[in-house]
Amino acid sequence: MHKSLIIASTLALSLGAASAQTAAPATPMTPATTTATPAVTSQVTTFSDVPAGHWAKDAVDVITQRGLIQGFPDGTFRGNENLTRYQAALIFYRLLQTGALSNGSLSQTDLATITRGMQEVSTELAAISTRVTDLERLSAEQQARITALEERITALGTGSANTDVTALTARVDALEAAVQNIPAGPQGPAGPAGPQGPAGPAGAAAVTPAPVDTTTTGTVTTETPSTTVVIGDTTPAPVATRGNLYAGVSASASSGACYLPNASSGRAVNFCTSFGGMIGSTQIVGPIGARVAAEYKPGRNAISADVNAMYHLNTGTNIQPYAGVGLGLTSSTSRTATSNTTDTYVNALVGVDFQITNSISAFVEGNGRYYLSNKGTGALNTTGTADKGFAPSVKAGLKFFF
Repeated sequence: MHKSLIIASTLALSLGAASAQTAAPATPMTPATTTATPAVTSQVTTFSDVPAGHWAKDAVDVITQRGLIQGFPDGTFRGNENLTRYQAALIFYRLLQTGALSNGSLSQTDLATITRGMQEVSTELAAISTRVTDLERLSAEQQARITALEERITALGTGSANTDVTALTARVDALEAAVQNIPAGPQGPAGPAGPQGPAGPAGAAAVTPAPVDTTTTGTVTTETPSTTVVIGDTTPAPVATRGNLYAGVSASASSGACYLPNASSGRAVNFCTSFGGMIGSTQIVGPIGARVAAEYKPGRNAISADVNAMYHLNTGTNIQPYAGVGLGLTSSTSRTATSNTTDTYVNALVGVDFQITNSISAFVEGNGRYYLSNKGTGALNTTGTADKGFAPSVKAGLKFFF
């Protein structure tokens, strides 16, 4: 209930009573019936929250002058706050103390104002009653839901629910037992072995301490610690890698009668020199490679060519040994005619490569040719055309890998 409604009703009552007192004839009052009335304050109290021009300014001033409302201690009226029953009782008590309601009657305007105020109050009370009814209905529905939920919770804790849980547990146990009793199937084949891991790094070489010099002088013995002097870089040089294909040049020497500078016009010497070239591969199938070589022996005007299967041994260092076998042909001047002839030989060789750089190696090898014929002057040192035998030589040169 707002203060504005109470103020309007109270103002109507007080003004109506005041007008009735003015119109009625004065009646002498006896001391026994005299009632003390609150004095009407002529000074208007100004409230900080009721400024000039406010629509309720006049009404607030009148009831304040008549002492019905005095405001709050902080000087405010607080017209938008609700009026409590205590405050309403105090206002009506002060109104009754004035004697206005007992000495006069209300005008039609005052009655209409009071009636309108009561209607507004009844409308608000009806709205409040409707809201209270709705709240009571919602509260009853919530209570019904809570009761139903409690009943369901209670049902879960009864013996029937426990029986269902027990039966379900028994079925799970039986299923687990059946799974455990299933016989195992045949064992599958073993999987392939994994690849061998890389070799670990080599351990550090053991260092043998140098002998300690001991010098004895009288009763005092002085030991001189050993000193190790390292000259140069002790880090091992890395092994250079190289390609599989190569080409090379060579020079070789063999024993026997030859002519310098050539067979057609030269002096006889006891050794023969040859110059040649080669191409090959160190790896065709694993460590097996192949080589094709050709050389020219000017002291006998002979050209030889052979094809060899090679085996290269990888030592992990700059020195790589190898060996090979093959077949070859030698074309030279015939021993019985002025034309050239061809002799066949079986070749065997053993050598070693010394890797200088990543692409250059020096090599030296020993060759042993077994000639199956001796028809030409470039074969054996003998003169019989049907002779067979070995013709050894030593060869050296350079190989270029790529």
